[in-house]
Amino acid sequence: MPLSLFDWFIISVYMAASLLIGLYFTKRASSSMSEFFLSGRNLPWWLAGTSMVATTFSSDTPLYVTGLVRQHGIYENWQWWCFIMSGMLSVFFFARLWRRLGVLTDVELIEIRYSGKSASILRGFKALYFSVAIHTIIKAQVILAMSKILDVSLGWGKWESIFISSGITIAYSMLSGYWGVVTTDFFQFIIAMLGAIVLCFAAVDKAGGISVVKANLTQETLSFFPPLDGGFFGMVFLTFLGYVGLSWWSKYSSDGGGVIVQRMSSCKDEKQSLIATFYFNIANYALRTWPWILAGLASIILYPAIKDHEAVYPQMMVDLLPSGLRGLMLASFFAAFMSTLSTYLNLSSAYFVNDFYRRFVKKDETERHYINVSRAATLVLSVITGIVTYHVTSIIGVFKFLIAFGSGTGLVYIIRWYWWRVNAWSEISAMVSSTVMTIVAYMHPTLKSSPYYAKLSLIIGVSTIVWVVVTLLTKPSEKEKLIEFYKKTTPGGHGWKPVEQLIDDPPKNNALSDTLLEWIYGCLFVIGLTLGTGKLLLGYHLSGAAWFTIALISGWLVYQRLTKKGWKVIE
Repeated sequence: MPLSLFDWFIISVYMAASLLIGLYFTKRASSSMSEFFLSGRNLPWWLAGTSMVATTFSSDTPLYVTGLVRQHGIYENWQWWCFIMSGMLSVFFFARLWRRLGVLTDVELIEIRYSGKSASILRGFKALYFSVAIHTIIKAQVILAMSKILDVSLGWGKWESIFISSGITIAYSMLSGYWGVVTTDFFQFIIAMLGAIVLCFAAVDKAGGISVVKANLTQETLSFFPPLDGGFFGMVFLTFLGYVGLSWWSKYSSDGGGVIVQRMSSCKDEKQSLIATFYFNIANYALRTWPWILAGLASIILYPAIKDHEAVYPQMMVDLLPSGLRGLMLASFFAAFMSTLSTYLNLSSAYFVNDFYRRFVKKDETERHYINVSRAATLVLSVITGIVTYHVTSIIGVFKFLIAFGSGTGLVYIIRWYWWRVNAWSEISAMVSSTVMTIVAYMHPTLKSSPYYAKLSLIIGVSTIVWVVVTLLTKPSEKEKLIEFYKKTTPGGHGWKPVEQLIDDPPKNNALSDTLLEWIYGCLFVIGLTLGTGKLLLGYHLSGAAWFTIALISGWLVYQRLTKKGWKVIE
C-alpha cells in the first residue's frame, strides 16, 4: 500500500506521543510497586473504564469480527457477546469485593482466601501459568493480527512485523508501567474507534449503502440470532447455546479476570470501581460492535472470493481509503494493538514479580529492585511471545481454543467467594482436570472432530465433578483465614453461615437475591443497547425501538436499586 508523506507523518506523531507519555511517567512509576502496577490506586472511573475498553479492543478484534460475519453472519458474534453476562457479574457481584480486598493482582487473592502449603503452591503456579502460558497465547494472538495487517498494507514479513510493531510498546511499558498503559489507553481508544468508524463508512458507501448491502445478503447473514433450519437440536443452535449457556461462566476470568481486576483495584474506591466496570461493558458491546459488523457485511459484497476472511479488513483499508486517511487508519490499528499488548506486558510482569519472584525468590528487597525485575521480565516474556507468534496462524482458532482451555475453572472462581468450603485443592483440581480434558478433547482421534459445544460440555462437566468431589474430600482453610477473609469482603449469601457464627459481631450480610436482580437488569440493559443500536443502523426501526425500550426500562431499574443502596450517580 503506497503511503504518502502525510500518512507517515500521522503514524510518526502517534508513535512519538506514545513514547513521550512513557518517558513522562517513568519517574512516578518507578517510586513503588503500587505506582508501577496500579497507579497508586487513585484512578477515576472514566480512565479505568476506558482502559478496560481499550485493552479488549485490539488489532485482532475487527479482523476476528469480520471473520465471524463473513463465515456465518451477525449472530455468530454471540461467541463474544455472551460475555456481557460475565461482565455484569463483575459489575454487581465482584467489583466492590475486589476493591475491598486491595490486591495488586487477582492471583494474590489465593493466599488471602486459602491457607497452608497448597495455597502457596497454587499462587506460585498460577503466577507462572498466567504470565508465561496464558498471556503468551493472548499476546501472540494480538501480534499475529498486527502482522497480518502490516503484511497486507505494507508488505512486511512476519518477523519484521513482530519486531517493529512491538518495539515501542515494550519500551513505554517497561519505562512507565501502569501509568503509561492507562494514559496511552485513553487516547489510543479514541484513535482506534475513529479509524473503525472511518473504514465502516468507506466500506458501506463503496458497497452502495446499507439498503444495497441488506438487499444482497441472505436473511441468515443479517440475523441477530441463529437460524432454526436444523431445529433446536441442530448444530448451529446448539453451538449458540454453548456460547450463552456455558462459555461466559466457565471461563477462567468469570469473576473479573486479571486485566479487569487490575483496573478495579486501581480505582479510588468501591463506587468508582463499580461504575468503571459498568461503563466498560456498555462501551465494549454497544459502542464498539457495529462499525466492525457493518464493515464486515459490506466486505461480503466487495470481496466475495477472498478465502482468508480475517485479512479482508486490512485489505479494505488498502483499497478504499485515500491518502491521509490511510495513515489515520494504520495509526488506529497500532493504537488498538498497543493498548492491548501494553496491558498484558504490564500484567504479566506483575504476576511474575508480585506473585512469584517477590513471594518465593526475593522477599525483602527494595521497591526499586522489584521494579527493575519487572522491566527485565517484560523483556524476556516479550521474546517468548515473539517466538510463539511466529508459529500461530488463525485468530479465531486461538480465541476459541482459549475459551475451551480455560473452561472448567470459571465456576470454582465464582463459588470461592460465596462458599466457605472451597479450598486451594478445589482450584488446583479444577485447573488440572480442565487442562487434561482440553488436551483430550482437542487431540483424541474421535473427540477432536466433535462440535465445539460438545467439547466445551465435556471439559466443563468433567472438571466440575472433579473439583466438587475434591472439595468435599479435603479439609477447608483454617478458621482464622476464613474469618479474616469474610470480614474483609462480606460477600453476602448463606454460604458463609458456619464462619459467620464464629464472629461475635458479624458484618451485615446482603442477600444475593438482590444482587442477582441487578445482574439480570444489567444484562438486559447492555443487550438491549447492543442489539437496539444494530437494528436501527440496519434500518429495522420497530425492533430497534423495542430493544431500546428494554434497555431503558432495565437501566432505570438498575439506577433505582443502586441509588437505594447509596450508590448515587456521579454528579
